[in-house]
Amino acid sequence: MYIIDNKRQIERINSMVPLRKNLETFEVYYHDPTTGEMWKSFFPKGYQEHKGPKLLRPEPLPKSLELQLEICLNGNDETDAIGLGIECSVKPEQWPQILDLLDKNRSNYLRSHLNTFIHHLGVLDPLNTLKAIEQTPEDAGLSKDELHRLKKQARMIKIKRFLRL
Repeated sequence: MYIIDNKRQIERINSMVPLRKNLETFEVYYHDPTTGEMWKSFFPKGYQEHKGPKLLRPEPLPKSLELQLEICLNGNDETDAIGLGIECSVKPEQWPQILDLLDKNRSNYLRSHLNTFIHHLGVLDPLNTLKAIEQTPEDAGLSKDELHRLKKQARMIKIKRFLRL
């Protein structure tokens, strides 16, 4: 689903037709003539600059966050967990919902993918993650106490999954 490796991205992009570009957000949409799929290339952490990794993924994602997690945390490729984690890391207002879904469905996910996703989500070091995306806890609608609770919840999810609880 997600392609993170730059060489693989270039190979994939060369086989597709560009549809539209947004030079302000560095988003490019492509059409794959062989499969009929639309793809999106973007920098989730780079609003006005090329910050962070470039991601390439099919567009649109499933509307349900629960289904996105199911697909990316149970696939054969760990880059799906990395890509979704990076993409969700710039949406701190969704972190409480994401962690609640992870906690509810933790036994359904591959443990390594779950850990990778949580790491790339950035919730284990929320203040640095917010700083990297140039937001304050207040901008994200989260208090410092809420960030601490989310960090603790993420750690507990990892422990519960390790112990198979």
